[in-house]
Amino acid sequence: MYQILLADDEGIVIDALRFIIERNFKDECVVNHAMTGRSVIELAEKCKPDIIIMDIQMPGINGIEAMKEIRKRDSSVIFIVMTA
Repeated sequence: MYQILLADDEGIVIDALRFIIERNFKDECVVNHAMTGRSVIELAEKCKPDIIIMDIQMPGINGIEAMKEIRKRDSSVIFIVMTA
């Protein structure tokens, strides 16, 4: 079971990604989401995601800084960066 964390400040993006992942991978993934850089860092500590799909432009701490913080605590997480 893979833990996936979606990080974007736009709900429609989170909903679309969650739909695609759950439709194609049903019981293979647990999907969580966060909408700010700080909440991504906090949630990553709790759920220990295998993959984080990260937006760069988010309120507060941006995606790049959040990735740096998460990487300090977990060197095995895979980041997929997306931005408009």
